[in-house]
Parts: sequence; structure tokens; C-alpha cells
Amino acid sequence: MPVHDTPVGFLEEMFASVRQQTYPHWELCLVDAGSTRAETIKALQGWTEPRLRFERLERNLGISENTNRALALATGDFIALLDHDDLLAPSALYEFAREIERFPTADIFYSDEDRIDPGGRRHSPFFKPEWSPELLYSCMYIGHLTAYRRTLIESLGGFRKEFDLSQDYDLALRATERAREIRHLPRVLYHWREHPGSGSAGGKPEARKTNLAALDDAMRRRSLPAEVIEYSTANRARLTVSRWPKVSIVIPTDSLERAVDVAGRLPRMSSYPDFEIIIVTNSRIGNALARNPDRSPSVRVIRYDKPFNFSDKCNVGAAAATGERILFLNDDIEPQQRDWIENLIEPIENADVGVVAPKLLYPSGTIQHAGLVTGVRGLVGTAFHQLPGESTTHVNFVQSMRDVSAVSGACLAMRRDDFVRAGGFDAEHLPILHSDVDLCFKARDAGMRCVYTPFVVMTHRGHASLGAIGEPLTLPKDKSDLYLLKRWGGYLAHDPYFPENMSDWLYTDSPGPIRISGRNCSDPGRWTRDVLLASSNPGDDRVARVLLRLAVWCSENGIFPLVAMAKEGPLRAKWEKAGVPILIDPLFFEKDYLCRNFLRNFDCLIAETHDAELTVRVAREENVPVVCFPREPEMDDRQFGALTAQIMAATQVPVTMSRQ
Repeated sequence: MPVHDTPVGFLEEMFASVRQQTYPHWELCLVDAGSTRAETIKALQGWTEPRLRFERLERNLGISENTNRALALATGDFIALLDHDDLLAPSALYEFAREIERFPTADIFYSDEDRIDPGGRRHSPFFKPEWSPELLYSCMYIGHLTAYRRTLIESLGGFRKEFDLSQDYDLALRATERAREIRHLPRVLYHWREHPGSGSAGGKPEARKTNLAALDDAMRRRSLPAEVIEYSTANRARLTVSRWPKVSIVIPTDSLERAVDVAGRLPRMSSYPDFEIIIVTNSRIGNALARNPDRSPSVRVIRYDKPFNFSDKCNVGAAAATGERILFLNDDIEPQQRDWIENLIEPIENADVGVVAPKLLYPSGTIQHAGLVTGVRGLVGTAFHQLPGESTTHVNFVQSMRDVSAVSGACLAMRRDDFVRAGGFDAEHLPILHSDVDLCFKARDAGMRCVYTPFVVMTHRGHASLGAIGEPLTLPKDKSDLYLLKRWGGYLAHDPYFPENMSDWLYTDSPGPIRISGRNCSDPGRWTRDVLLASSNPGDDRVARVLLRLAVWCSENGIFPLVAMAKEGPLRAKWEKAGVPILIDPLFFEKDYLCRNFLRNFDCLIAETHDAELTVRVAREENVPVVCFPREPEMDDRQFGALTAQIMAATQVPVTMSRQ
């Protein structure tokens, strides 16, 4: 850590936050870069801490060289970067040490952070995603507190003085290229002090030049030629496209009015040099379009007269496409810029990026889509839903290109080859809902990333979702949620780009605690029936043991079990070890419509006789068979056999299936 004429009060508070660490095995490597303030020099000379490594320089060598001199003093396995005027949480180094032990091959660790005002009040927590390469292009998000393996920093040659004031960003870009693994600690362990000279208060405007220069250097180093652009809210590395590939825009529709509108309007709303528009629709609408003398030659019509299947219509359109890039577009979306195609397909010039989607706004100008979020009520939701389109909330995330768990299929771009390799949209299991999420998960499973770009803005004229939890919305029966949970339970349970602390703080469509656990499964077809095991009182060991035994039995006998609990139960770890997916949601047992919309899609509800009163009532109203069992000290094999026989009868499982 370099110091230069730092106010004594800041120094003393910083030093105290280090000395108060609950983890004892640390050293503070500090270089005084030619301070001239007598009180600063006196304070530094008065510190007697044996774990302090100190060097005084005759002159200020600049932030990078000063820091390199401090690095030369270090003997630890990891280097944690701390500014001379900021503070650490008391457990910061302990948390890092524990994480380093848990993940011995990781080379970089970073934490969440917040700010501390001149009055000592903490505010503006910055809860971060897990490792997001795209977000690091947009900003130095890993920031405070970051720890690097010392040998990694040494192999990079330390900090580079040509990037002074952005030397930490330059180091992060270089180090993340070589790191074997990068880990995020989802806890606020660093407090960034606000004062006039601090970067937190915008006190270093000249740093933006070296910030952009560091990004430009990184793109060249990665053989990703790009134009680095400065926005007021974020950096942008716009990839250079040497040859614009042909783009096929696939639009499924069953509306003559919108089909005519799209065929006439869309070709005029793009500056792209080579594209085709493929409208997939029924013969009646197709014939009407064919008779339209004003139809653009770029518009092709593919007739589809089978029963409605959105996923299949998209696949049929993609099969007819001749472009190297495929762009799926709803028929009620309107671009707000002429270069929308260029900006949408540009990110997939990077082979690591498999799926790209834009910012979608409602006609009111509020956000409909800025990336999707998993692990929320309804399994999938929308990030920053219904905030203003120009919102700068949470460190400009809406205005930053970033990795996301999934994106909306209302407008989605892919390389054609990747779409084919992924198997396209799942027309069998997900004919209408969640086929876009499934496609994104397949891309992620193949090692590609899903990216949201704010640099394409489109208006989606579909109806505004009823997002607030106080507005009940009854949905038709649909097995899509359950199939998605079977196939992609792991991805649904954990969103690396919107983890639990982010979701608890930022997700507003359905607030309140909710947790999901599950696993991805390559063979979801092995389950032919679906049962919900509900317990509003999982703290009762007797009930929990019976539910666990039943869940395991169901899974082994071709029945998909989901355990719904109002709160954490004592056997949750055993459920997870057994691979049984769990939904922990108190509102499921309190809100009729939440319970109804999910429960109605199951083939059977299993509950303890005096438990889950709401779920039992709703199941019967929705004609879902109910199997109840009494609360007894212990359930013997005979009683358990009788109970499983009821489940088999209720779910119409063939009697030839094995029994426990």
C-alpha cells in the first residue's frame, strides 16, 4: 500500500481496521512515497506493529511504482489490495483465508463492498455477481476487496506505470486472463471512504483516460479488435467486424395485422447491409402477405399450419434461414435505432459469447428486459423490471453490457451453427413458455456465455407484466416450470450473475425470502409423474424424515419430487445430498395465488394430515390428488408401503414399478 501525505485521521482508522482483523496471519506492506506532511511522517514512524513492513521513499514514484515497491516487501501467499484511506470489515481477512482453503486452485478472490460517508455512516452496498468477463469490460467491478496469488502478480510484472490511476483495472484485466479460477465472496468486507479526493466521490476524473487505455490494451492482447468507447455510465469495447455476415431474422406470428406491419416496417428500420426476414405463419396470413405488392424482397414467408407451438415455429424458421447469424424477434417489437442489427450481433464476434439480447422497454419507457434472473419466485424473473430505461441504479448495471444467466427470446441473437448444435428450441417439452431460458442454459452448458447489451434499445408493445406481489394473476396449467426444474435445477437454483444477496436487495417483482436448490439432469424423461411434498413446519423431525424417505422413494420410482417448505428444516442437507430439489418459500403457504399457480401443475400433493392447510385446500380445488399421512412417532415399513401405494394410485403409476 502506498501512502503520500494522507491525513493522519484516515491513516489511523485504516491501520486500526487492519489491526482489528480476527485473522492473525497478515502483514501490512506500506510504502511512504515521499510524504511532506510532518504529522503524516510522525504517525508512520510511530507505528510499532511487528506485522508492519515499511519503506520510506525519498520521492513519489507514481502510484504504480510506489505499489510495486510495497509488493516487493510482501512474503504472503496472497496479496490483498487496500487503499490507504479505506476500511476493512473485522472479519475480512478471515473470510478470505477460509475461502482460499476451500478453493486451493483459485488465484483471484474478490468481495462485495459499500461506502462510508464523512460522518462514518455506511451506505450504497455494491453486491456483485460472480466472475463476469463482460462486466469487467464495462467497469472495474471486482474492485474492493481483491486478493491475488502473489506468484501470479509477480509473473505479470506487477503494476504498469503507463496506466497510473487505473493500474488496478489494468492488473485485473491481465490477471483474469491467466487465473485458473476466480472466486467471489458474497459479503461486504470493504468500506470505501467518500471524501473530495477519493475516486468514490469522483475525485479523479483523469483516471478515465488510463481506464479506457487499459481496456484497449486488453482487447488487443486477447486478439479481439475493438473500438473502445467512453460512455458516461460505462466502458464499451465494441468489437470490430471485418465482414458483416448475413443475418436471418425469424419472426413467428399469428396476426395478419402485425405480419403486414413487420413486413413493411422492419426492412426500412435497419442500416444493415445483408439480412433476410423470415415470417413463420399460417397459410391464410402467408397468402395475404404474398399478394401484398409492397412487400420487400428481403421478406420470406414460411407457412406453418400445425397447432400453435412457438418453439417449433422458431425452429422451422431457423431451418429455412440462409444467414450465418440468426435473430429471433417477436412480431410486436420495434427498434429504436437503425444500426440495431449491427450492435446486436457484434458481441458474438467473441467466440465465448453464445447468446445476446438487448434492452427491451415497455411503451412507457420502463424496463421489460435487462437480462433474466433465476432463483426467484416463478423460477425465472426480470432484472430491474419496470425501472426507468435510463436507470443508473446499482453502479449502472442497466447501462452496462454484462453476463446474465439467461435472456428473453422476444429478441435474441445467436450464431447459426451454435443454435443447431444446441438443438434449437425445445418444441416437445417447452412449446410456449421457457424455451428461451432452456436455449440459454444449453448454450451455457456448452461453455458459452449469455450477454445483455444496453446498446440496443427496442420497444416491446406486449402487455405489461403484473409484477407486484399484491396483484394476483391466475395462470393456466402448464408443465413447463416443472420440466425446466427437472432439466436445469442447478441453473435455476443459483444465478451466478444475480446471486442471493443481489436478488434480496434488488429484485422487486416478488420480494421476500425465497431459496431453491436443485441439480441439472441430462435425462429428465426418467420421471413420468410430478409430486409436491409440502411442509409448512419442517422443524418437526418426524414429518421431515417421512418426507425425505418419500421423496427418495418417488425419485427412484419414476416420480419427480419437489419439497416445498416454509422455512429451513433440520434435514435440508440430507435432502440436497439425496438430490431432492427444494423450494423454501413462506409465501407459498400464505398466498393463495402463488400456491395455486405452482401446485396446479403437479400430479399429486403429499402432506402431513395437520400441516399445509392452504396447499391441501388449493390442491383439491384444482383437482390435484392429495395423499396425507399422520404425524406419528415412527412410520414402520407396512405403513410406508401403504402410503406409497396411495401415491402410485393417485399418480396412476404402473403397478409394475419397483417398490422400496
